[in-house]
Amino acid sequence: MLLAVAPVSAHLQVFQASWEQSTWRLEKQPGSCALSHDIPRFGQARFEQQTGKRLAFSLRAEQPPVSDQQASIVSRAPPWKHETEAVALGTFALKQGKTPMQLPREQALRIYYELEQGMQPVIGFSDWGDGRDQVEVGLSPVRFRDVLPEFQACTAGLLYLDFEALDEQTIFFATNSDRLSHTARRTLDELARRWRKQKNFRIVLGGHADERGASDYNLQLSRKRAAMSARFLKSRGVPAGVIESRYFGETLPFDPQSNKSAWSRNRRVTIWLAARQ
Repeated sequence: MLLAVAPVSAHLQVFQASWEQSTWRLEKQPGSCALSHDIPRFGQARFEQQTGKRLAFSLRAEQPPVSDQQASIVSRAPPWKHETEAVALGTFALKQGKTPMQLPREQALRIYYELEQGMQPVIGFSDWGDGRDQVEVGLSPVRFRDVLPEFQACTAGLLYLDFEALDEQTIFFATNSDRLSHTARRTLDELARRWRKQKNFRIVLGGHADERGASDYNLQLSRKRAAMSARFLKSRGVPAGVIESRYFGETLPFDPQSNKSAWSRNRRVTIWLAARQ
């Protein structure tokens, strides 16, 4: 079990993994790659990238904050790089809840690069009790580089989208079929109602097929599934100009295994919501 650094004074609480036990773990899920780092007695830091989304950073707390406040992030040199000066990375909002800090791509990349350079980002804020003490949560760079090649290989394998997805849903199909099930129709119906109310997003449909059959056949089947979904949305009042259809055949399986369970998840249309152009 990792050990937290003891408070250095009565008014400063420091949470950080020890050098000996510090580790970063790669977590791979269909459509997602993450690096997680346990912070003893505090929680976990996490970088994550998902299909259609950019790299994000989050801080999770075992004891959630009871009020919102501001936090500062400073990149400090570890003891073995004492000649390097600290760099302020800015101030950020801490919110109530299990995940008090969630940072978008630009800030996430800055923290990522500092760790890659062997620096130690430290998040500072007032304690969540009476606010009298100062809390520092350190991200150890030890062993961060060890897992980077695997993480970069994982993110390189994610489906590239030329837009950032605001939301994502999936509908599924029977074998060799582009027919919409009752569940798929219900999902598309709800999406059409959402668009009629808001009209502030566009819809990108990505058709897929499982690995069985000829690749040309699977490509055409995935096209038909996306087209059928688009046709249904248009019948429910969504203009054709708001809908874009793409198709990928068998090339981007949600589940790379070769069995019935995987095939059922790979016969699908992925629905991405994106900002209006």
